[in-house]
Amino acid sequence: MGNSQSNKTPKTVTMVSTEIQEVALLKRRPGCTGMFWRADPTGKTPLENNNNWPRDGAKLRGTVVEVDGAKWLLATEVKQEGKEWVKAPGGAAMPFEYNNHYYLQ
Repeated sequence: MGNSQSNKTPKTVTMVSTEIQEVALLKRRPGCTGMFWRADPTGKTPLENNNNWPRDGAKLRGTVVEVDGAKWLLATEVKQEGKEWVKAPGGAAMPFEYNNHYYLQ
């Protein structure tokens, strides 16, 4: 088993901003209590682990990219509600919109 990149369609990646952005994880309807980290959609950095995934109300910091038309945050830090900022796992990413449920603002 390997991660064969040759079978995948090339991605269109656009850096939206090189400046660190701070956003909040919000949701439109009840359900889950947070959102697991997603792997870097650019494919540049593998996801180290899913530790300290953002719970409802968490704040995130990172850079914003657009991959195949979808906006993503490449996370560098996470702050759970009532906690201090901590480093996000390498390769951690979060979509700005997920399933009309979670979103970043």
